[in-house]
Order: sequence, then structure tokens, then C-alpha cells
Amino acid sequence: MFVLVFAFIFLTATPDYGVSVDLPKVWHPIPMRGANREDALIVSILRDGTMYFGKDKTRPGDLPAQIREGVRRGAEKKIYICADKRLRYGTVLEVLDAIRSAGVEKIDFLAYQRRATSSGS
Repeated sequence: MFVLVFAFIFLTATPDYGVSVDLPKVWHPIPMRGANREDALIVSILRDGTMYFGKDKTRPGDLPAQIREGVRRGAEKKIYICADKRLRYGTVLEVLDAIRSAGVEKIDFLAYQRRATSSGS
């Protein structure tokens, strides 16, 4: 049975995943330092649907083999998705299907913490 875990990440520093993605902002993120590990399996999806596995450009059809290879090399069996906040949801579904076919059950979405704005009183 496939269990999908969704969590939002609070990144204390500017992430450097090799690609620039405009991450969504959330009020109550969950810190996950595993995304900062050198061997973390990160899938980045740009606004136009262009995908990267780590720093290498990829396609959804190639992701399962790339993920299995990363896990075989000792990476944690968890995928971190770094998706642009304006991305079409259908593209995210394609990536989720590709990750599922690789046999990975833990998936986390990266996000920035939303900053409270102060009203001048």
C-alpha cells in the first residue's frame, strides 16, 4: 500500500538545489533538516514544468530509475519536492506518479515560512 506523507519544510537559509524555484509560503511549516543533506533526493519543478533531479534536468519517465539509483547509493528513501508555487497541479501529479512507481512512500514538499507583516500602530 502506498502511503503518501505531505509535510511542509521551513528552510532557515536560502536553499541551493541547483535551480531557482519560487517556493510557496506557509504559516506553520515543519522543520526537516534532511532536505539539506548532501545525498537528499530532491525533485525541482519550475513554473514552466521543467524538472530537475538534483541538479540534472530530467523528465517524469526518467525519475523512477534515477530515484532507485539514488536510494541504491544509500540516500534516505524520501523525496523532497521543490515545486514552484505557480506550477500547474497536473505536473505535480505526474511527478508523484513517477515517484510512486519508484517505490518511494515518503514525499515532502519544500516551502518557505510566511513572514508576519506588522501594521504600523
